[in-house]
Amino acid sequence: MGPRGRIAGFLRAHPVVCLLLLSPGIPEYLSGSSPFSALVLNPGMFLFQIIANLGLYGPGVLLVREAKVRWNKGWATVLLLGAAYGILEEGVALSTLFDPAANPVGVLGVYGHWLGVNWVWLAGILPVHMIYSISIPILLLGLVLPETNGRSFLGGRKLPVAIGILGVDVAALFALIVFGLKFWMGWPVLLGSFVAIALLAVAAGRARPDVLHARTEEPTIGPKWSAALGAAFYPSVLATEFVGRGLGVPASADFVLVVLVQAFFLLLALRVLGAARNRRNITGFTFGLVLPIAAFGVISQASLPLVLVADVVMFMFFRKLWGPSTSAGGAGTRREGGAVLPPVP
Repeated sequence: MGPRGRIAGFLRAHPVVCLLLLSPGIPEYLSGSSPFSALVLNPGMFLFQIIANLGLYGPGVLLVREAKVRWNKGWATVLLLGAAYGILEEGVALSTLFDPAANPVGVLGVYGHWLGVNWVWLAGILPVHMIYSISIPILLLGLVLPETNGRSFLGGRKLPVAIGILGVDVAALFALIVFGLKFWMGWPVLLGSFVAIALLAVAAGRARPDVLHARTEEPTIGPKWSAALGAAFYPSVLATEFVGRGLGVPASADFVLVVLVQAFFLLLALRVLGAARNRRNITGFTFGLVLPIAAFGVISQASLPLVLVADVVMFMFFRKLWGPSTSAGGAGTRREGGAVLPPVP
């Protein structure tokens, strides 16, 4: 057995490791938010980011998946809990939802800042966590290791341990922002964040498993067009945020436009990806979603593009997933309550 076979065998035996490679791998390291170049330029920062990211994203994606499995829910639940996770990370832990001077927010900290919240930034960043931090890793795990579908990963003491790790990481980052960077969002905003998280969790628990219905039995476009649709999503959101500001559109209107653009892509995906015989379409769509993120990561680290190693691994991963087309009775994506996506693993 060659190195690739041994790696595949290890990940098959340890699906949690596979999930932890995908998140924070996709949202942080492919995107350049946590640059691979720091491994050479600032090893101490790279180590800190590894620990902080695993303590945030790891328990986050595991707990969302576990809730879905235990509650027997579908993708609407995953997305809603992904939004709750996004508020916990970007709001409570890092304060980018509230701090107008936060480094990653840029001009969107001033444009759309109202009642202590960066609303235009919020409209764009929460779906990033809903999709890239939570949903795509869970989806890809189910596609590459379908035998894990419906299997609990957090039985026994593992569940409180995961909650504890997430809580400690969030508290540590919160303290770093408050005492290190001297930003305090205020009690009303902090308490409002926890109320929003609780309401999203309640909505996730009540969401029917079949909320996201495919509009057609089979895909109405080919896999390559599905990839193009996915690739257009994130650039369209960014363009709506920044072009609106550049044209002088009121921030409140731009906030609504960003939400509408994302709703349009969701409805379009439900209309064209189909409910059955859609494995290649789902794979292509997901690859398309990830592609702009990876491109931004390469551009942001052009001076020392170590991230290209991760990009090659990503490409090989999706090429393996692409595989041969499957029939309805084969190992392809199954229909579950008319959902456009495969069952959540």
